Amino acid sequence: MLTAVKERDATDWEEIARREPYFSILTNEGSLDVAGNAGASAAFFDTGEGDITTLLAAISSLLGRDLRLGRVLDFGCGVGRLTLPLARRAAHVVACDIAPTMLVHARRNALEAGLRNVSFLSSAELDELAPGEFDFICSLLVFEHIPPSVGYGLLQALTKLLAPGGVGAIQLKDRQADGYDERRVLGAIEPAGARVVAKLPTHQGGGESSAIVVMVKRATNAGEMPDAR
Repeated sequence: MLTAVKERDATDWEEIARREPYFSILTNEGSLDVAGNAGASAAFFDTGEGDITTLLAAISSLLGRDLRLGRVLDFGCGVGRLTLPLARRAAHVVACDIAPTMLVHARRNALEAGLRNVSFLSSAELDELAPGEFDFICSLLVFEHIPPSVGYGLLQALTKLLAPGGVGAIQLKDRQADGYDERRVLGAIEPAGARVVAKLPTHQGGGESSAIVVMVKRATNAGEMPDAR
């Protein structure tokens, strides 16, 4: 299912990666100093550090425990805006993107940051991984570019990659903004062995609303799965 994104979508993202890899993942929440869209200032990566700090703190507070960050997946990593701060906290991060040129930028940025605990995969290569591979899966500002008709299947496939007790944080655009239907999201996640414990509201540029869906994979002992608070 992870190979189901249309070929023309992959081609489009590769073209963006070649022309303006940093501009393509900017939000409208602030003005960032991007030099020619081929490289970014420290301020660009600071936004990723801030997003991950806020996200992990929110999830830890919600679950009443620290997240296990052994193996982490950054799905739709782009140039590594979130990959780098995740790698500073996790034992190992797998950065995944549909566009090869995005992965080239992400690899270079990780090396320049002195991070050696990151590996890089194309979206298609995730199909080769065994279920239960990751303790934490993060995907922000990605599914807004994936049509729900494809996205529901991707959600189920990603959920299967979570280890027992693992946590996923997936940002989805609300249905009111031509986004994802909550019942169908649950219908994708629950059969794969997880349940949603929270929706953390976010606001994208242009007034569009979205939420980060936080899910927890069923643990070996069902009593180990925390409830939302």
